[in-house]
Order: sequence, then C-alpha cells, then structure tokens
Amino acid sequence: LDQCVAGGLPSGLSVRGNVAKECEEEAGFPPALAAQAVPAGAVRYCYSTRKGLSPKTLFVFDLEVPEDVMPVNQDGEVEGFARLPLSEAIRDLRADPARWKPNSALVLIDFAVRRGALCPDAEPDYLPLLHLLRASAGLPQPAPAPPA
Repeated sequence: LDQCVAGGLPSGLSVRGNVAKECEEEAGFPPALAAQAVPAGAVRYCYSTRKGLSPKTLFVFDLEVPEDVMPVNQDGEVEGFARLPLSEAIRDLRADPARWKPNSALVLIDFAVRRGALCPDAEPDYLPLLHLLRASAGLPQPAPAPPA
C-alpha cells in the first residue's frame, strides 16, 4: 500500500510545483485541488543498497480530498485507489506491514501522530516511533538552499 500521491523531486522544480505535477499525473487532481495541499513537515529515512546507505527525505503534505472526488491515475504508475479511514489504515499496517511500502508506512505513522490517532497514553511504542521518524543520527544533513 502507498500514499495517494508521491514522486521524486526533479531538478529545477519547486517542491510545491512537484506536488501539483504529481497530483495531476498520479491522481488526476486538478490544479485548484492540488493548490490546497498543506505542507506538514518531512520524514527522513535511509535504506541499504549495494553501494551503501541511501538517505531519503520525504516532504509531507496533507490534502483533504472531497468525498465526491475519486483519484484517477493518469500516468500508469498506480494500480488502484481505496479510501480508508485512518483507524483502518493503522490496523492494516499493524496486521500486515509487508503490504505497505516502507516509506508510505512512515508517512502514515507521521500523519497518525500529527492527527492524534497514535498518542502516548495508548501507544506503548510512541516515543520510539517519534524518535525513528525525527532522528537524523547517521543521516547526512541536507544541503542548504541556494541563496534567493
């Protein structure tokens, strides 16, 4: 399982511009809807490759999609869409984490924490989860933005 819209950031395109591009390509969302996406932070992680560790940063945006809007893939990269309540997505991730792309699971956990669906009183692993989502130990620091 994956999030609704995602994609690598091409050189020369702003993060906001990439959100609009990916919304159109992967879900058929019109520019007016994509413009409503709200920046919600970033999640960092790394994974092992044959060449060593590969650090990644995911810019996270929240977009409330109206009930009457169903995503329709435009670029052939998406198998299908399903609208799940947050509680059901969390249950599914707990029950079968292998069904989820690891980076998508991180974004779901981040969203659940920010929305209060995972909280310290009910989640025994709350602090370790936060640490893993926010920790940058061992990850290279991102390059500073060029002067404007």
